[in-house]
Amino acid sequence: MKKRSLKTFQLNKYNPSKDDEGNIVESYSDESYEDKALIWPVSSKLQVELYGMRVNDMLNMHYYGSLEIKEHDMINYEGVAYKVVSIQKFKRFKAIGIEKI
Repeated sequence: MKKRSLKTFQLNKYNPSKDDEGNIVESYSDESYEDKALIWPVSSKLQVELYGMRVNDMLNMHYYGSLEIKEHDMINYEGVAYKVVSIQKFKRFKAIGIEKI
């Protein structure tokens, strides 16, 4: 991994809440955490089969840091908001799939 390939992103935690009728309302914390990761567009055949036309709005991310990232968290990258849709944990990094909100 080359350090110059790492790109900066901001993480906002997912905070679900319920409204008066019991429906879950998606919201995100105002506090954001900044870190770096490898980020590139989705291009594998498997991901194209899994996500179909949504693949145009998706990115892959390899995260080597210590932030606790969970599904549904929001990633802000280059001024665009993305939602975490998948996480695979490996020994040295997390492989994360993110989709534009």
